[in-house]
Amino acid sequence: MTSLKKRTKIIATLGPSCMESSKLQKMLMIGTDMVRINASHNEDASNILNLVEKVRSASRIVNKNTGVFLDLQGPKIRLGNFKENKAQLKKNQLFTLTSRHIIGSSEESHISYENFHKDVQKNDVVYIDDGKIILVVDKIKKRDVICRVIREGLVSNHKGVNLPMTKLSINPFTKKDEEDTYNGIKAGVDYIALSFVSSAKNISNFRTFLNKNQGKNIKIIAKIERQKALDNLNEIISEADVIMVARGDLGVEVGIEKVPQMQKKIIHECNKALKPVIVATQMLESMIYSELATRAEVSDVANAVYDNCDAVMLSGETAVGINPAQVIKIMESICETADVHLDELQDNNSIRMSVLTHSVATSFCKAASQVAYENQAKAIIAFTSSGNTPLISSKTKIPCPIIAPTDEDYLCRRMSIYKGVIPILLPRKFKDIVRWRDMISLAVKECKNFGYLSKGDIVVITAGIPIGQSNGINSIRIITV
Repeated sequence: MTSLKKRTKIIATLGPSCMESSKLQKMLMIGTDMVRINASHNEDASNILNLVEKVRSASRIVNKNTGVFLDLQGPKIRLGNFKENKAQLKKNQLFTLTSRHIIGSSEESHISYENFHKDVQKNDVVYIDDGKIILVVDKIKKRDVICRVIREGLVSNHKGVNLPMTKLSINPFTKKDEEDTYNGIKAGVDYIALSFVSSAKNISNFRTFLNKNQGKNIKIIAKIERQKALDNLNEIISEADVIMVARGDLGVEVGIEKVPQMQKKIIHECNKALKPVIVATQMLESMIYSELATRAEVSDVANAVYDNCDAVMLSGETAVGINPAQVIKIMESICETADVHLDELQDNNSIRMSVLTHSVATSFCKAASQVAYENQAKAIIAFTSSGNTPLISSKTKIPCPIIAPTDEDYLCRRMSIYKGVIPILLPRKFKDIVRWRDMISLAVKECKNFGYLSKGDIVVITAGIPIGQSNGINSIRIITV
């Protein structure tokens, strides 16, 4: 059963270590709320359908509403092959990067970005292998970009390249992404993450593509991993449905020492704008090889919870780790402990909450939260036909879980990423329920069946009346089960 104490959602990445149905089921039962499919490690686009069905099947068996999101690879810039698969670069030597197709050496390498020589300028910084090697552009000669080595090291085949100072003309939506998206739409994924976003236009163009290809119900996750994305942060937040703090590439782009403050800023702005936000990369990295997390990792995850993120994401820890279920168990424990403490801090007004965007809906949700607090309610039941009311409620200073009954299974999966929200699928459609009290009775019965509510519990009910119409919240009631 879903824990009522844990509010922060857990996203697990699907991979070789958790492909077996029994392992996936165990991960879902322990605390996984959403599953990520990484398109970067999926060469056969048609395989996306099989992976999504694997998650759906496991979810049905454990009777859990589990969301699925497809993480697009984006325009990864990489070095080519080297003569001996590697080469040593020395400090202050010259090293040429070229779009010409050559075999690399200690003097030059192919780079996969065709317009590299057109976009870079003298003194631009080039990071190789997550910043382990640093170059500075010295001069440009036709298709050759001659750089000076600032930080030496060993380069090898296909290492990644980051260009934090360079305005790239490359499209963040590649041919591979297009093919993966077609299959994601066909498979019915709930979210798709767009990599290397630089502006709101990247998001709006992708949304147009989805709408034209039967993907209207799919929501967009914008990954913040470039300086350009930070420069245009608020407009990207406004256009996207969900934001991901992609700390890996972001750390290379802005410097790892700035990642904590950027994380806090992004989460704060998302909460103000009523947008879900995910914190990702190296959360429990040591657990790829170990049964235990380090103290630093535990603190890192807990601090993401204290920052008020909606979800924390695991990558290699579950995809290729030695014990994915153990990773979820520890992540669940960290989140639950931090969530309980966060409630105490908020109750004592020890932390500052984001000021929400004002609307009639936020006023109603704040009012429901106050009623729940003053009456020590066990839960808020927020009926929804769009997912908006539970999302807004999740961003208020909420004192209890938000149970979100709906009549659409895709909405249940979509809401699986909302902090503190427990989606449930009603056995009857809203349109078939005539009376308001019948809808409440049906929802309470389902909650009791799942063990969320018991006789004598006080519950605050919110909904929009007439039933089943997306007119926004306009009713608050309080009942005793």
